[in-house]
Amino acid sequence: MNCPVCSVPLIAVERDRIEVDSCISCRGLWFDRGELELLCEQSSVPTDFPKLFTAAKTNERARQCPRCRKDMAKVALASNARLITDHCPDEHGIWFDARELGAVLDQAAHSHGASPPLVRFLGEVFGKEV
Repeated sequence: MNCPVCSVPLIAVERDRIEVDSCISCRGLWFDRGELELLCEQSSVPTDFPKLFTAAKTNERARQCPRCRKDMAKVALASNARLITDHCPDEHGIWFDARELGAVLDQAAHSHGASPPLVRFLGEVFGKEV
């Protein structure tokens, strides 16, 4: 599977039964369907993601899903329209550019008054770039 941004092969990183595909070039992250929910469950962050996202208006070029190669939908964080993620139309997964995942999950934790131990987890797994 190749990175939808820079086309280099993604590398699988696994910890605590969660496998995420990471790009060593652009530091982006690919979560297959269900992996993000598993990460949130293990980190006690509520997973009502549809409430966090809204359709994005952007001139950013469409990226292709690393699984099915279809153009992914641009979706913005409702509280920050500049933070745009890419979602496979067939629900194969979600692509996060470097640092986007931490921002999205911080927002999810914050909106529910949860403590975000998630950032520590992500830092351990992916380094400071997340």
